Amino acid sequence: MAPPQAVAGLVWAMVGPPLIAYAATRVRRGRLRLHAALMIAWVVVELGVFVSFAFLMQPSSRRPALAALPIFKIHLAFAIATLAGIAWQLTSRAVPTLRPLHHLTGPYVALVWCVALLTGIFNYVFLYVMRAP
Repeated sequence: MAPPQAVAGLVWAMVGPPLIAYAATRVRRGRLRLHAALMIAWVVVELGVFVSFAFLMQPSSRRPALAALPIFKIHLAFAIATLAGIAWQLTSRAVPTLRPLHHLTGPYVALVWCVALLTGIFNYVFLYVMRAP
């Protein structure tokens, strides 16, 4: 059985991309508050999943084998880029001189975030589905 954090991470990896795409496309006149609220909610969910994996969950005995795989390294690169992108988006929204860049870089941050979630599904499959009997 997979730990609850892993199941929550899997659920977020499956439902997150469409929700992020929906939230990212709410940028229109009169919809900025909705866009901001949705994106902040997804950031909170993402950080909650990250914290649960990094600090609360016991490492699986298969983690070293997973870490050696190229797909894990790809996922890790996308995950780090996602966290950097989220930090950039929050900063560029808060600093008035950076706001034009916020609009230009937002779609790329959302895309990298979705790819990170989708590649993360493999981690769950490797650790909890493909385990030796």
